[in-house]
Amino acid sequence: MHEGFSAEEAELALRDAGARPGAPAPGHDPPAQGFPPATGRTPYLLGLLAWLPIPFFSVLIAGVAMAAVYPRQRKLSALAAENARRAANWGLTYALGTVLSIATTMLAVLLTAPDTPDPDAGPWQMVFLSPILVLGVMHLVITILGLTRTSRGQVFKPPALPFFRAATDVERVG
Repeated sequence: MHEGFSAEEAELALRDAGARPGAPAPGHDPPAQGFPPATGRTPYLLGLLAWLPIPFFSVLIAGVAMAAVYPRQRKLSALAAENARRAANWGLTYALGTVLSIATTMLAVLLTAPDTPDPDAGPWQMVFLSPILVLGVMHLVITILGLTRTSRGQVFKPPALPFFRAATDVERVG
C-alpha cells in the first residue's frame, strides 16, 4: 500500500503554501526544467585556471578566459551580464597587474645590473615581484567570493579597472 503524496503533489502543495520562494503562483507555468538560471558564475570558475602549475602563463590564461566568456554571458540574463562584466574586468586587471609587475622587475634588473656581479649583494629588484603575491591572494579570494555570491544570485563587485563598461538601457533593449 502506498501512502503519502507524489512528488508533483508535494511540490504543488509547497508552492501553494508559499514555501518555495521564487516559485510561480498557482495557475502560472512552472519554470523551465533542466538548466539553472544564469547568474554569471562561469567567469569566476574559469578564474581558478590561474592556479594551473604553469608559472605566469596560467595568470594570462585565467584573465583572458574570464574576459572571453563575457560576450556569451551577456546574452543569458541581466544578472549574468553584470557579473560576467565585472569578472572580465577583474580578470583583465589581474593579468595586467601581473604583466606590469614582471616587466617592471625585468626592467629594474636590466637597468641596475652591475658589470661585475657582487656575491654579497641582495636581489633588491625582486621587490617588484611582490605585487604578484598580493594579486595572487586577491585573485583567489575574489574568485571564491565571486563563485559563492553569484551562485546565490547576487551581483559581486570586485575592485577592477573598467575595461568593459556597463550596458545602457538602450543597449539592453536593442
